[in-house]
Amino acid sequence: MTANTKKIISKRYLKSRWKHFLSRNSNGVLLIEGVSVEELRKKYGTPLYVFVEEEVRKRLRDFKGAFDYSVFKPEYACKCNSNLEILRIAREEGFDFDASSVGEIILGLLADFEPWQISFTNLNKTQQDILFAASIGVKSITVDSLEEIDKAIEVASKLRRKIPLLIRVNPMIKEGKYSTQNQQYGIPYAYAKRAINKVISAEYLELKGFHFHGSYAHSPKAYILSAEKLVKLAQYCLGKGVEISVIDLGGGFPPEAPRQYKPGKYFTPQELADKFLPAFHKMIEQSGIRKPALVFEPGKYIVANAGIGLFEVISKKNLKKKEILVTNASCYSMFPDVLVSHVNYEILPANDMLSRRTNKYDIAGCTCDCLDVIAKNQMMPYINIGDMFALMDCGAYSYVMGSNFNNLKRPPMILIKQDGVVKMIRRRDRYSEMFAPELDVLKVADPEELKKFYNMSRVNLNTVWGKAKNGNGNGENGVAVSDK
Repeated sequence: MTANTKKIISKRYLKSRWKHFLSRNSNGVLLIEGVSVEELRKKYGTPLYVFVEEEVRKRLRDFKGAFDYSVFKPEYACKCNSNLEILRIAREEGFDFDASSVGEIILGLLADFEPWQISFTNLNKTQQDILFAASIGVKSITVDSLEEIDKAIEVASKLRRKIPLLIRVNPMIKEGKYSTQNQQYGIPYAYAKRAINKVISAEYLELKGFHFHGSYAHSPKAYILSAEKLVKLAQYCLGKGVEISVIDLGGGFPPEAPRQYKPGKYFTPQELADKFLPAFHKMIEQSGIRKPALVFEPGKYIVANAGIGLFEVISKKNLKKKEILVTNASCYSMFPDVLVSHVNYEILPANDMLSRRTNKYDIAGCTCDCLDVIAKNQMMPYINIGDMFALMDCGAYSYVMGSNFNNLKRPPMILIKQDGVVKMIRRRDRYSEMFAPELDVLKVADPEELKKFYNMSRVNLNTVWGKAKNGNGNGENGVAVSDK
C-alpha cells in the first residue's frame, strides 16, 4: 500500500472530537447519537442544522470546571448562536448571559435568565437601549466609548437611580500576530483614566469593573497581557476611593477545529486556566485590590463542534478540469463563514463513510452567485445525485449570520439528545415572515394573508394584491395592479 493510498484511506475515519457522538452503520451511513442521517432527511428534509445536546453540555461543563477561582462567573456569548434551546442549556449548566443588543436581552429573558444574570455589551447603545436595560435591572451595562458614558449619565439622571457600568477598554496589546491595536472595540487605554473619572464623578453611575473584548485570541498570553492592563486601572480606581468588583476578559476562545484555525492556535479551557490563573492571582496580590469576580464569555468554543449541517447533491456538472456538485444548501443561508471568514470546513460523505475518497469535487451552493461555493477540491468517494454531506463544526456564527439571499428559506434546526431523542428547536423560514416587513409598509396585504401561500411554488397575485386596488385599478400608492 502506497503512502498516498494510506492518506486517502485515513481520511475516511472520524476525528477524535466527533467520535463520542458520531458513528456509522454497516452500510456506511452516518449516525448522529445513533440516529441515521437518512431518518433525519426523511422526517425533516434538507438542508438541516443538527445540534448534539451532550456536546454542548460537555463543553459548558469543561469550560466552567477548568477555572479553580472562587468568584468565577462565565457568561455564554449569545451572539454566536442565539437559539432559545441552546440558551436554556447554558442557563441550566450555570452560565450567565452576554447580550450584545436589546434583542438578545429579550432572548435571554425568554430563555428564563433573570435580569441580574444578563450583561449588556456592544458598540452602539441608544439612550432608549440603556433605559430599557437599566429599567429591567440587568447585571451591568458595558460602555464602549466616552460618548456612551454621556448617554448613560443622561439616562441615569432621568431614572434617578444607580446604573451599574463596566468600562470596555482596548488594552492596545500585541502578542505575536494577535493585536488589538487596530480593533474598534473599547476605549483606547490612553483614554481609560479619563473615562474612569467621568464615571465615578457622575451621581447616578456605579463603576463595577472593566471589560476586554477578547476576539479570536491566538494564545492564553493575550488574556494575561490584557488582565495586567485592567488590574492597573483597578489599582488607579482604588487610589480614587473606588473598589471595582469585576474583571471581564470577554471571549475569543477557539473551537477544536484545526481547518478553521491555524495549527498551534487551539488551546483548551484547562490550558488557558493553567497559564492564566497563576499570573492573575499574582497581579491581584501585588496590586492590593480586592479579589474581583472573573468573567469569561465563551461562545464558539461551546457550540461550534456541536453543530452539523446536512445537505444533499441536486446536480453534477462535469467541466474539463473539474467536477462540480451543486447542492441544495448555500453559503448565504447556511454557512456564511465560508464567505465572511473564509472558513474551510471539514465535510463528510454522509451516505458512504466506508469507501475511499478517490474523486475530487468542488461543492457549490444553490444561489445565483458565483461566490456561493461551499468547498473546493474536496476528496470524496464517487458521489451520486441525492447523496448527502455532513458539514462539521458549524454550530457557531452560521444561522445567526445567515440571510435570505435569493429569498431562500433558512434551514430548520434540530437537537439530538444522547439517547437519540430528536427535538425540533427551530422550524424552516416561511415566506409570510420573509415578506412581511415590505408588505406591511406597502400596505398591500396583511402578513397573515400570505401564510396560506408559504408552501406553494406560485403565489396567486390577484388574491394577495387585490385588496390594494382602488377604483382606477391602481394600488394605494398609485402603482398599477394587474388582474392577470
